[in-house]
Amino acid sequence: MHWIKREVRNLQEQYHTSDPFELADYLEYILVPFPFRKIRGMLLVFEGTTFIGYNNTLPYREQKLVIYHEIAHRRLHPSLNYFMVLDNLRSICIGKYERQVDRFVAELLLSEKKPEPGESIYEFARRYDVPVKLVETLAPYWIANSE
Repeated sequence: MHWIKREVRNLQEQYHTSDPFELADYLEYILVPFPFRKIRGMLLVFEGTTFIGYNNTLPYREQKLVIYHEIAHRRLHPSLNYFMVLDNLRSICIGKYERQVDRFVAELLLSEKKPEPGESIYEFARRYDVPVKLVETLAPYWIANSE
């Protein structure tokens, strides 16, 4: 998944930010805050315009994660025109796409950060205030590159 890391680096170098609201603005994606009941976020491409709907009743940190997630789908899977992240469900599209998106978001949030010697992935996730599942996507690469 080195191509995902390259995609993240290109995005960061081009726009000099990792903030999801700024990235969406630079990418000309229209953010639509809405108090969805069961949907955390959604991506829709209509007539060439990208819309990202996100549940604005979520805590701000989670709103950012949802926007990161949808930006990742749009960047990594441009031929697909919609995704939804539902409460208690990962997404209507699971498996390979979701693993790729999680890796993209992890790369965007954690860049070159690595755990301290002896630090667990749980402690590392807590230190950077990110979900453990994102850290887990990077752990195999840390191990492979430490040998």
